Amino acid sequence: MVTPRRDSGSTTPAQTNPKAQSRLATQSNLIEGLIGQLERGSAIAEAKLVGLSLDRTTATGEKLRSQIFDDLARSAANGSPYSMELLLRFVVEQQLAQPSIAKVVSSPTMIEDIQQEVLVSISDSIHRFRGDSKFTTWLYTLARNVSVSYLRRQRPTSELPEGGVEQVDGIRRMSSLVVERDALRDAIAELPAKYRDTVVMRDIQGLSYAEIAERQGLEISTIRTRLSRGRSMLAIKLP
Repeated sequence: MVTPRRDSGSTTPAQTNPKAQSRLATQSNLIEGLIGQLERGSAIAEAKLVGLSLDRTTATGEKLRSQIFDDLARSAANGSPYSMELLLRFVVEQQLAQPSIAKVVSSPTMIEDIQQEVLVSISDSIHRFRGDSKFTTWLYTLARNVSVSYLRRQRPTSELPEGGVEQVDGIRRMSSLVVERDALRDAIAELPAKYRDTVVMRDIQGLSYAEIAERQGLEISTIRTRLSRGRSMLAIKLP
């Protein structure tokens, strides 16, 4: 279940207006109830949470939207797969990580690649989220670290000279790659079908997100979420 939220101590118009404060408390309790239903796999609760998360026109709407993210993150940290999937969906559809990534890189291609790595990192790290800060604050730091790590990996490496120890090391690396390839194939085969198909189409067949979405009859955002979950499952299975 979702753990109690910490009160930031800030005062908003809703908190100084009794009627507005009452409405906010009612909606806040509604969100907590919906998260509880979501943890039991309720598709109706998921749809209602999605609708509530889209209200960005008022201060109250933004506050409730932030609560949804925070409560989902705590629920996911406690092991709810339904909360985890919806949280990743929000990160993708509402581009929650993009502002942080865009401060480190500007290439659209790099941003897209990093976003996928961020989704995997969220899946791997969410158990560390305890609600001491807002989820968006936690995500900002995570996305920045992933972006910096990505850039470091893009630095060119110098070529090794031919022959000698380097040649032996090359043979060893090739042997290791064969073992890794077989392990990867076995791990992919063990994935649930919806994740396996998406991973195969994207990472093995090299199809674009749009092509995968068309083949599966799904939204691109759903494809991104499934790909992230599939890659995260693979990371756990592989040595």
